[in-house]
Amino acid sequence: MTTMKLMRKRVLITGANGLLGQNLLHAFANDYDRIACDRSPEFVAELPDVSYQPCDITRRADVIKLVREVMPNYIINAAAFTDVDGSEQQREACWQVNATAVGYLAEAARQVEARLVHLSTDYVFDGTSGPYTEAHRPNPLGFYGRAKLAGENALIGSGAAYAIVRTMVLYGHGRKLRPSFVTWLIRQLQNGNPVRIVTDQFGNPTLASELAAALRVLAESGRDGIYHICGTEIIDRYHFALKIAEVFNLDARLITPIRTADLKQQALRPMNSGFDITRAIQELGISMSNVTAGLQKFKQESAGGPAA
Repeated sequence: MTTMKLMRKRVLITGANGLLGQNLLHAFANDYDRIACDRSPEFVAELPDVSYQPCDITRRADVIKLVREVMPNYIINAAAFTDVDGSEQQREACWQVNATAVGYLAEAARQVEARLVHLSTDYVFDGTSGPYTEAHRPNPLGFYGRAKLAGENALIGSGAAYAIVRTMVLYGHGRKLRPSFVTWLIRQLQNGNPVRIVTDQFGNPTLASELAAALRVLAESGRDGIYHICGTEIIDRYHFALKIAEVFNLDARLITPIRTADLKQQALRPMNSGFDITRAIQELGISMSNVTAGLQKFKQESAGGPAA
């Protein structure tokens, strides 16, 4: 048994306390030694067979030390500074996590010959000519998107074995999470609160458990380069909200359609950044849900515990 244990592959998951990180820990269960990493001293998933190593990935020496100690086969970087509006004010913090730290992880991965799978975003595009394939030229509108694109470029030029996955509109189940669009809307409608949802922002809602499973397939495939992986259906936020109300038997009359300009958000957003995920489906053989099927799966997942 000891020999078998030593032969097991190891995966290091950064951002492990987040929605995707928690789902990745489950996706790599059973036949991997899993090392979870986040900057917090608390491991919120509380999985007994996972080793938790607090680490601030913006500190190069700490990253190098951790990766050398763990010696992972794969590193999945699900850590990110995701506050789009906050990125305009907290530019240094955003850049450190979304760009500089990616370079540190790539350097460490190269040193131990680990494969690094890095998560990026639709915000690297300007949203004027979606749906986007991997061949489209990035043109970020805001600082968040520029930092994420810089992280991609740092990895591409690092010499490490890598793959980059761009995704969007993530929702799913986990413990002690900040609300996603889906869980926020469900809570508001359950409480009878009216909500205003934009009709002019389009994207592909993505179930975290499906994305995590696809990331494992990609890691094990050995394929490199950039992949767009998300749900299969492009939909605007307002009609997505109506679908959520339908699946969860909530009152859609509480949902009022508005335009993005009405929100007066600080950061510009890509209005139509939907993805074409043909490459990922054909090369990796993955299966991703449309909007209704994804929400139904999420409803089943949530029945076993508190919603994210």
